[in-house]
Amino acid sequence: MGMAKLYCFALVLVLAFDLSTSTRVPGVRKHYVKFINNLNNKVLNVNCKNQKPYIDLNLHILLPKEEYEFNYIIGRDMAFSCNLRHGFTSTDFPVSDRAIKRECGGNHCIWKAQDDGVYLLNRKTNQYKYKYGWDK
Repeated sequence: MGMAKLYCFALVLVLAFDLSTSTRVPGVRKHYVKFINNLNNKVLNVNCKNQKPYIDLNLHILLPKEEYEFNYIIGRDMAFSCNLRHGFTSTDFPVSDRAIKRECGGNHCIWKAQDDGVYLLNRKTNQYKYKYGWDK
């Protein structure tokens, strides 16, 4: 009976090790995009899409001070762009190209919508930079 317990214990260890290592794929990195509604008592609509392969993350409605975040695995074909809208004004812009990742200081980009436009946080300097105005 002692040998059977030893085999069971070894099997559990092998399964546990296999499950923990299979979830980590080497060389796979994620990119995180967050939107913060900092509009003055206005609802912010956020809709992000990737064209090839086509991925629509659907409309997200943010009340004042609410946040929405998504992430994806970085790849050649991932080029998300987002539409932010409030009232009759909106703006469209890319959120996943290399220049944007450089400006935000890595793979965690934080966008803040304000009444005068959309700002991007540089995580290295911890300062927001004005990026886009609202189209009318």
